[in-house]
Amino acid sequence: MVISIEYKKFLEEVRPKFSTYESVCRISERVLPIKPTKDLEKRYDEAIEFAHLRITARGAFSFSFLASLLFSFFSLLLSFSLGVLSDSVVVLIVVFDLLIFYYLYNYPFHLATMFRINASSEMVLAVIYMSIAMRVNPNLENAVKFAASNLTGLLGYDFKKIIWDLYTGKYLSISEALGDFCKRWKRENEEFVEAIDLIETSLTESAALREKSLDEAVSVMINGTRERMKHYAHELRSPVTVINTMGIVLPIIGLVFFPIIAIFMPDLVKPVFLGIGYNIILPITVFWMMKNSLERRPYSFHQPDISKHPEFAHEKTFNKITLISALIPILPVSFSAYMISTSGQIFSFNNLIYSLLILCSGIFAIVFYCVLSVIKKLRLREEVSTIESEFPEALFQLGTYLSRGVPVEKSLREVTAKIRDLRISRFFAKILYNIETFGMTLEQAIFDKEYGAINFYPSRMIEAVMKAITSISRRGMAVVSKAMISISSYLKDVKSVEEELKDVLSESTSDMRVQALLLAPLTSAIVVSMTAAMMRLMVSFAESVEKIQKLLLGSGPAGMTGNVLFSSLININKMIPVHWFQMIVGIYLTEIVSMLAIFISVINNGEEDLLKRYSIAKTLLIASIVYFAFTVLIYLAFDYMTPSMLKVIVP
Repeated sequence: MVISIEYKKFLEEVRPKFSTYESVCRISERVLPIKPTKDLEKRYDEAIEFAHLRITARGAFSFSFLASLLFSFFSLLLSFSLGVLSDSVVVLIVVFDLLIFYYLYNYPFHLATMFRINASSEMVLAVIYMSIAMRVNPNLENAVKFAASNLTGLLGYDFKKIIWDLYTGKYLSISEALGDFCKRWKRENEEFVEAIDLIETSLTESAALREKSLDEAVSVMINGTRERMKHYAHELRSPVTVINTMGIVLPIIGLVFFPIIAIFMPDLVKPVFLGIGYNIILPITVFWMMKNSLERRPYSFHQPDISKHPEFAHEKTFNKITLISALIPILPVSFSAYMISTSGQIFSFNNLIYSLLILCSGIFAIVFYCVLSVIKKLRLREEVSTIESEFPEALFQLGTYLSRGVPVEKSLREVTAKIRDLRISRFFAKILYNIETFGMTLEQAIFDKEYGAINFYPSRMIEAVMKAITSISRRGMAVVSKAMISISSYLKDVKSVEEELKDVLSESTSDMRVQALLLAPLTSAIVVSMTAAMMRLMVSFAESVEKIQKLLLGSGPAGMTGNVLFSSLININKMIPVHWFQMIVGIYLTEIVSMLAIFISVINNGEEDLLKRYSIAKTLLIASIVYFAFTVLIYLAFDYMTPSMLKVIVP
């Protein structure tokens, strides 16, 4: 079979390079081959096939063992080299080793789940694209190709794989290939499979019945998605409550007891173990709980693709923003760390402020990076998103004018004037300008590589629809107008469903938003300020006790006994320094607030990296201001009351 240059490019797109995970699994299978049980191997094979991973069950299983063994070996070696190897360290290494093994053991299943979730964001569009293509030309293979060429996510990869398998002879017909494709997705999304069946069935029907079947396919997909997400929103309330209570509120409140325990039983509470527990183990647990909730999502929202825009097409991962963000905290952190280390005090209000400065410097660097790395893209995304939401109405207006027999150029002029207050009017104005100025055809005015209107409004959805319309235009304007009205109806339904679902989901996440912005930072501030005030009280009390001890030293054996009793009850020198305690709480708060911001963003907007980063920046900024302000204010309030409290304790 002769393979064209275009087809070779297509194959390169469909068969990308091995991912890092695929590479290490293949290496692990050669280095330490471990065969899983038959039942586990079957489950692995299903997940691997579903997620299109180019590994074997043995490779995935071997990697989980090899990675955990290497972690144990190097952790023990490092601990021994640093002279910190102890029973407690060994226990921590074993715990983390088990967590690593468990994570990697389940990683193929996680990838399969994420493939389903990410692919679900394009399912409605896939059905719409196939329906549009069938209106242009009732050919199932062309419909699959059209969907494959316009879907940019994982479902697009699935459709490209169908074409790949068909061209390489794995399947004899497109119907056979789609049949296997539907079997894979039937358990995951029945309405998607039903919609594809309706599209396939429409091939054997008359033109009028075919259009009804195509409309029904889109309707089935949209209504099914609506019902699935409503059920998910209802089921989400319980996990959200558990995450709020068990993962955030109780751990923060529980922190207040550790300084008290440290005063009377200092050997039980060490800052390093408190830090590991609250800054590593607990965040991992909360992350796991959130991940489980997100992985039950039946649908993820479609996101505008702005990667083709000229300004961002060749953007580098590491740029000036990344460098500046990394440099921002160096000076304040270095200065604050130096001041804390030279003070040598367990408690000092200045040390508390310096530790807050270290924390806020780190948070500001994160906020700075998250905002500046997305601000331009967000503006473009917002514009594209707005245009996509306005596009159905503009398309309907254009279809209405064309149905009256008005020429394309005049119809564009009339529609552009009518919708001049909408952003989409610029898109149509650019098309009209190209036609009038350069004498371009409709297709050239939209898709010309240099002047085409689509270059300045990089929406995959609009591009796909306009491709279909320009193809239909060869059959006459009457057919085009009818197609435009039908397509606009599809897109309006999709938009209304997405808005409805966002409203339903926002109700489930409203408590988490309040938790992230107010309750978590406020509770943390109360805990830190109360602990600082308590330490201040204990230090003052210790100074009074020291005076009493000096008096007891001159009172003979009885005085010595009293002195030993005081020393055994209270050991101020073994308390957790207030600056360390604040850093532990502050880092935990930063992690939790960031995870809550991501969780809320994914639930409400889908897997959109730009919105995730912006959500982190906005939430962290507000939470850090609340935390810093209330920590200082509440401490000063407690400090104001400390002298009167000391008079009661030590008259």
